[in-house]
Formats: sequence, structure tokens, C-alpha cells
Amino acid sequence: MNSHSRITPRAPRARRRPAAATLGSLAIAVGLALTGGLAAAPVHAQASAVQVDIASQPLSEALLELAEQTRLQILFAPDIVAGKTAPALRGSFTADQALAALLKGTGLRYQRQGDRFMLTAGEPDMLNAVTVIGMAERHSMTEGTGSYTTRISSIASKTEQSFREIPQSVSVVTRQQMEDQNITDIRQAMLAVPGVTYNGVDFYSRGFAITSMQIDGGAPLALGSYNYDPQQQMAFYDRVEVMRGASGLLGGVGDPGGIINLVRKKPLAQDQLKVSLAAGSWDDLRTEIDASGKLAANGKLRGRGVFSYQNSDSYIDHRHTERPAVYGVLEADLGPDTLLTVGGSYSQINNDGAPPTLPRYSNGADLGLSRSANLSQPWAYDDTDRWEVFGQLEHRFRNGWIAKLNATHTDQKTDRMWNYTSGSVDPVTLGGLTWGAGTAKSSNRQDMVDANLSGTFDVLGRTHEFVVGADWQRVRSDWVNSNLAVNYRDPVDPFNPGAWNPGRTDADYNYSAHYGPWGQEQVGGYALLRLHPTDSLSVVAGARISRYEFSQIINTKRGAADWQVFQDAKFNEATEITPYGGLIYDLNEQWSVYGSYSAIYKPQPLVMQGPQPGSALPPIKGKSFEAGIKGELFDGAANATLSLFNVERTGTAVLDPAYESSSSAYDGNCCYLAQGKVVSRGVDLELGGEIATGWQVTAGYTFNTTKDKSTGTRYSSVTPKHLFKLATAYRLPGDLAKWTVGGSMLLQSASYVSGTARDASGDFVPFDFNQGGYAILNAMVRYQITPHWNMTLNVNNLTDRVYYQQIGTLNGNNVYGTPRNAMLTLRGTF
Repeated sequence: MNSHSRITPRAPRARRRPAAATLGSLAIAVGLALTGGLAAAPVHAQASAVQVDIASQPLSEALLELAEQTRLQILFAPDIVAGKTAPALRGSFTADQALAALLKGTGLRYQRQGDRFMLTAGEPDMLNAVTVIGMAERHSMTEGTGSYTTRISSIASKTEQSFREIPQSVSVVTRQQMEDQNITDIRQAMLAVPGVTYNGVDFYSRGFAITSMQIDGGAPLALGSYNYDPQQQMAFYDRVEVMRGASGLLGGVGDPGGIINLVRKKPLAQDQLKVSLAAGSWDDLRTEIDASGKLAANGKLRGRGVFSYQNSDSYIDHRHTERPAVYGVLEADLGPDTLLTVGGSYSQINNDGAPPTLPRYSNGADLGLSRSANLSQPWAYDDTDRWEVFGQLEHRFRNGWIAKLNATHTDQKTDRMWNYTSGSVDPVTLGGLTWGAGTAKSSNRQDMVDANLSGTFDVLGRTHEFVVGADWQRVRSDWVNSNLAVNYRDPVDPFNPGAWNPGRTDADYNYSAHYGPWGQEQVGGYALLRLHPTDSLSVVAGARISRYEFSQIINTKRGAADWQVFQDAKFNEATEITPYGGLIYDLNEQWSVYGSYSAIYKPQPLVMQGPQPGSALPPIKGKSFEAGIKGELFDGAANATLSLFNVERTGTAVLDPAYESSSSAYDGNCCYLAQGKVVSRGVDLELGGEIATGWQVTAGYTFNTTKDKSTGTRYSSVTPKHLFKLATAYRLPGDLAKWTVGGSMLLQSASYVSGTARDASGDFVPFDFNQGGYAILNAMVRYQITPHWNMTLNVNNLTDRVYYQQIGTLNGNNVYGTPRNAMLTLRGTF
């Protein structure tokens, strides 16, 4: 036996038992088609004849080409194919015929195990000992699979489960989809997720913000505030998973929108080098280098490093971006059953100019400015540095139980010189706008630790599963903001803003505010039990117990005066228990029906109830119900979900009319009332994966209505009632197999923001700023130049649709969507 780690094969869900496989020294080399793979290697593709065209070459290269052309998954040790040559192979063959022909005379054997072909130099029965270096998510990684889905996700319970085992709606954006759609950061990835919208600040699902983000299934990052701006580079990640609905069991406090899980790239067992060079509209230049492999001859130490760099202008005036980033990770087998992973990343986002936040006319009408308009000055900037270090330890006990420890530390610092206009535009005089500017420096540090134990046990002749764990999250933030003394004096012509150059020395600032230390800490314990009373029925029950603390200090000053304490607040929420439950019933081998219940719990430390000086409002509470049907289609190559959801939430803070209006989301002024019931209802319909040979699809439709029961009005007006997203790629058959064509679509109905504007007589009247429904179409074509090189062209917003991606207020925060643009990318894999 050696010290390489093992993956225990998965048995059928209702009878899952740990299997004790003999440990081997096998390294994995997986060759997959651009549109096939681990999650999309259907048995019918192995049994039917396909056209094969492979030149005589080293056997390892021939096997990779065969995998591409037949969408097989082939596992082999590099040392057993070293020095061997494969004959040329052209014609129509089944997978078995083609593989047998390539191996003829080599002394190698193969055996099919489900949708895998596994090679060995020994007797076939030795294949039962096949193991793969690395534990954890090795068999759920999407890299190299060519698929738009994955069979396995760990977002719902800290353990790996199929989509059918999770009684909530789950979506995934895979490595292949990111490359096909040219997705490079977390915002673009979330825009590709069915049922999710983005308002320029937060991600929304089912009418509520998504405020929790896990990395590798660890304790959640806090996205809700505290100056944390999610801008992760997708070059570092294998996939993005999103579970919609309440996630209090694992995410702790937060809204019922859902939870995000980012899965980092990990070292591969075989040596691999990937490079990409891209050039696009507005002088957008990007490059990426990704190298992975063994760092020790015995394979016990593996490493991976990723470097990416982007330098780009913009369709927006006065805007330029530079984004260097580097990521490194090491994996070490400490023993036959213990895996240690450590790594870190560093990235910069340097923006020249300020982002556009266009105002409106004072009556609410659109100014009709061009999409390039930016009512800012070129001397504005915002620069962000982000550091992250992480460590993971995983141990598999001999009885099959698994212990995991996952820790991450992030540190984000931003230095900003801001410059915007204030006010709205009078439709007659065209006056009303004035210049404003200032500086802001902020930092955000988050520490997350999660430890859990999971495994199976037998009761009454049946096998069940149990997970128990604890997590800790600490957020510490600091923010200093200063305004220029000359702000809001100089008028601005929105149609010809011109230059504005006020003094910017320390003496030029008349008001400053320092928020910090400012943050939260939560500690929680959780447990999840999954019972299988029958072969078809699974019962899920779990609960979380949480402790929550919040504190902040606010200091202010005028000009050169000394800092004065404005607020020093501490807030503790009583221990809270959050229950969770679900049922899954297998109708057959493909389809399951499910139902689930999740509790909602969100403290409100920044808002207080009267009388002044106020006391903290009770936390927001509620419940989320979901029911639906899930299917694994085309021999597991695709996942389908139809879900109905109902979310009820009570206690959200609204201004109390009995007191003078004096509110700020940052300093917790008095006074507020707890809002009545908010209800969100709707339907999610999703399909993802390979729906025909060579055809990858992810499609989702969401119907969602939200209502504030206390006022009878729509609760989330920026959430469209109808939202449809589609991404697809099709590899052409036969002589055209080197070509892949595809694209994506976003189709959504109208949304709006309510406000108050002056009418012709000067009185204030309510208005709605409507964003009509719109469709955005994108196209993609890829050509496989050689087995190692391919070229991809992406064209986005094909029809050059003019629309607002973000709708704001009379004073600003209205942002146009990106005009038609193109990107040409050359990728190489070695």
C-alpha cells in the first residue's frame, strides 16, 4: 500500500455504504471531449459507432484524442503508457473497438466501470483497486469534462450529493460554461445563473438579496455590507454553485435569497499547462497561465499556480481597468487517508475614473444620454487589493467516516477618490446638478473556520447518513470617508459636463466620518440527519444553533477639528435555533419528488425602534417552503428541476412616521418599525447538461411575484416577474467536428424603481422609473486548430440592445448595459 488518498465509490443512495478500496499509486489522466465528460459521458455514446480520425502518435496523446472524439472518460497511469505508440485509426468504430485497436500490442488492458474506461498493465480484476490521487471533490470537478452540469454538489450539506438528493433548487456554472461564455469574474458568473438578478450592488434571488458565500463548502463569507465587494477572479475556480431559497442551516444569519459556493481549482495528478490570450472591444487584453502537476516523484505532493492579467478601456468615458491576479495551491498526502491543502491568492483591481451613475430629470424622465456618458472626471479612481490564504485538512477513517477542517482568511483594502454629480435635472432650465467629490479608504477582513464530521451508520438493516459540525465567522471592517468643502456649489451641464478640478489637499475637506472598527461575529453548530426508511424514501432533518454579535464605533469631524465619538454600539442576539427539513421520494431511477422547509433568521443591528435613543429591533424571521420534481436525464448527463416556492418573512425595518426622519443604514439612527409580512412566490424550471450527443445546454425560467402584505404593494420591484436564461454549445458532427457553435440569452420582463419627483407646479408626486422588458443575445463559435489549441470568438449583445442594467434614483445609480462587443480568445492545453 502507498500513501495516495482514495475516493470511495458511491453506491445507490438508499443503500450507500463505505467501500474499503485497496490503495494504488495511479495518477489520473482524463481526456474528454469539449462537450462531453464526467457528467456527460452517456452509455449510449459508448455503444454506438462514431467517426474516429487519429494519427499515429504517442499512446497518451492518442487516448486524449479518442476521448475528445468519442466523449469517453479514460483513466490511466502516465507511467504505463510512457514510451508506447498508437497506430493510426480512421473510420467508424464503437468505443470498445476504437480503444481495443489503440491498445493492440501494448500489453495494456481496459475495463469499463459504468461510464468510465480504466486502463491497467495487469489483469482486469486488478482494476477494482483503482484509486485517484486526492480526496475531497476529485470526482465532482468540472474542469476538462466539457459539461454544463455536474453529478455531485456539496453546497447543501458539507458532503457530496447528487442534485436529486438536495431538496432545494441548485444551479451550477461549470468550467466549460465559463470558457464558452468568456466569464471572468463572479458577477458575470452570477448573471449566468438561472433565477438570479444583479442590481449593481447585490445578487438577488426570489426577491431577496443573497448575503452568504461559501468557498469550498466552508463557513460563509458575509456579502451583506461591511465594504466587502465580491469580485473573485474565475481563473481561480472550477465552478460556481448556487442554492436558491433559505440557507440558514449552513449559512447562518441572512436573507432567504440563497447561498453561493465557489469551488477552487485544485492540483491535478498529471502535469498540465493551460494558456490563453484574448483581445476584444475597447482594447480589452487578457492573458492567463495555469500550471499544475506533481511536485514529488511519488505524487504525494502536488501543486497548481494560476496567473491572470487584464488591461482594458471601457465603453464608458474616463474609465480604464487593470487587473493582475495570482493564485497558488499545494496538496499533500500526509498518509493513506489524510489530505492537506494550503494556498492563497493576491489580486488587484485598479480603476481609473469613476463608474457611471447617471441622474434623471426632476420629473422622473430619462435624460437620454449616450451609453458612454460618465458624469465624472478622469482624475477619479478606485483601487482594490485583495489577499486570501486558506487551509483544508481532510481525514478518512477506516470505518468510512470523514473529518474536515476548512479555514480561510481574506483581507480587502480599497483606496478611492470619488467624483459624481448631485441632484436631478430640471426639464426646463436643465439646471439642478452640482459637482461633488471626496476620498474614501476602507478595509474588510474576514475569518472563516468550519469543522465537521460525516459518515454513515446502520439501523434496522438500512444505511443512513449523519453530518455534525461547527463554524465561526468574524468580520472586521473600517471605513473613512471625507467630502470636499467645495462640494455641491459648481453647476454641471449633463449634456456637456466639461472639466472640474477643485483643490484636493487635506485642508480642502470639510466633513469626515470614520466607521470602525465595525463588524460582526457569529458562532454556530449544525447537524443534519438523512434517513432512508425505504429504498425510495429519504427523510432529511437538521438544525443550527447560532450566536450573533455586532459592534461599531463611529467618529466624525468638521474640517481640521478633532475626531468626536458619534456612536459606540454593541449588540448581542440571543442564541437562536434554526430548523430545516425535507423529504425526497424516488419515483424511479430517473425522477424524484421533494419538499423542504427552511427557517429564516436575520438580526438587524443597524436599525432601532423608538423612543429615542432607541433599542434594537427584533431579528427578521420567516419560513421558506419548496416542493418540486428532479430528474437525471440521458443516463445522468443532464439534470432537470421543476420547483414551486413560497417564502414568508416578517420584521423588516421601515421608518417610523411618529419620529422625525433621521435614518442611515450605516449609523443606526432611530427610529424604525418592524414591517408586516412579506411574501415571495413562484416557479423555477431548469435544465442543464448534455441533452444530445455534443450538445450542452443550461436553461432556466423563473416566475416570481413579491408582495408587502402590510401595504399591498410589490415588495421587490427590481425583481422581474419573468426571467429566462439560456446558454448552449453544440459540437458539429462528422467532418465539422472541429467546430463548436453556441451562445446565450437573457430575457426578462419589466422592472421599476419608485421615487418622488416634482410636477409642473413644483409639488412632489410619486413616480415609477420603469425598465421595460428586454432580451440580450450573445453568440460563440470555437475552432479546434490542433488537439492542443483552439480559438473562440464571443460576440455579446448581438442586437446592440439599449437598456439599463441597473436602475436607481433621480440623483444617480442608473447604469446602462454594455453595448455590442466582441472577444477573440486563443487557448492552449498541454
